[in-house]
Amino acid sequence: MAAPAEEYPAGDGWIREPASSKTALRAARDPSRAAVSAELAAAAAAAGIPAGPVPTSDGGGTADCIADWTGDGPADEARLAALETALEARGWQVMARREGPVPGVALSSGPWRLELHNGGLLNTATLVARRITESCDEAFRREEETRGPRG
Repeated sequence: MAAPAEEYPAGDGWIREPASSKTALRAARDPSRAAVSAELAAAAAAAGIPAGPVPTSDGGGTADCIADWTGDGPADEARLAALETALEARGWQVMARREGPVPGVALSSGPWRLELHNGGLLNTATLVARRITESCDEAFRREEETRGPRG
């Protein structure tokens, strides 16, 4: 498991946000994959980002470690800002921000981590939250060894 300071290194353009007084309370949460998926979908709907196709993945040994949602439509700056606000309203906390050619926002909810950024040329929102726990880290290592880094 990465130490908090290593998760979003300054060398990669991340600027850490100061911890809020609610950090300990939120860190104690460990919502299920289903709960995180529902939060992502609800936040995206509140931000006006329509849902796209449901991702098809067997998940393998990492099924409980990934929660994802795919949008269908533009993910412009205004919608991403609205999405960040909607996630914060659901208990997600901003951990770091990245400026530059590909700006981004890193959020957390308990052991879950999520990075928001524009989808690039596709200009769609794709949300992938990853659970950061020892068992999930081990599952990701096993999957990478089995499938290779580009699976």
